[in-house]
Amino acid sequence: MTSTESRQRAGMERFDSIAAAWDDNPGRVAIARAVAQAITQAVPLAGTERALELGCGTGLLTALLARGLGRVTAADNSRGMLDVLRRKLAELDIRNVEALETDLSRHMPAGPFDLVFSSMTLHHVEDVAALLRRVFGSVAPGGRVAFADLDREDGSFHSPDVPDVMHHGFEREQLARWLGAAGFADAQVRTAHVIRRPGPDGSMREYPVLLATARRGDGAAA
Repeated sequence: MTSTESRQRAGMERFDSIAAAWDDNPGRVAIARAVAQAITQAVPLAGTERALELGCGTGLLTALLARGLGRVTAADNSRGMLDVLRRKLAELDIRNVEALETDLSRHMPAGPFDLVFSSMTLHHVEDVAALLRRVFGSVAPGGRVAFADLDREDGSFHSPDVPDVMHHGFEREQLARWLGAAGFADAQVRTAHVIRRPGPDGSMREYPVLLATARRGDGAAA
């Protein structure tokens, strides 16, 4: 097992262990609400889209977007997180979501999808450019992508015991270049939310959350 695989496995085990209490953090709920609003403002949705969510976790974002989409495949590699999601879908009577356990670094669910989206997932992915190339292959012509994650930060956002942080956020220009290199058009990056919380020295810090959107340009726009 490589160092990266070891870190990813440790991360999955960590997510499994904290899944039951994940939604108790109001900051995570606030991020999901802000990202859901940003996506619906940035991406034209007809309500019939076939969508894929990468790294859905407990479904905080899933539950907010699902009723405005046709069908959602919510994918994650944490069984514990998906167990919480499945209970949530039943409690909220959301019937158009399929929870799928999969390792997205190895397997991309079969498309085509009209929308692929995620929140706070990309920084757990070692080779984001490669992931975006695989995503491109699963997006229907004219389909959209919307990825929310941290702006580039100094490494203070996550505590040292989080094992699978591969990136301390992203430079906006680099993320747009990766999207273009993968084949997407009209890449745009905007601020979706700002997380405010104490940093390691106790002072209040701001961590912007960006939303990167783009379109598969070979075909009519969605």
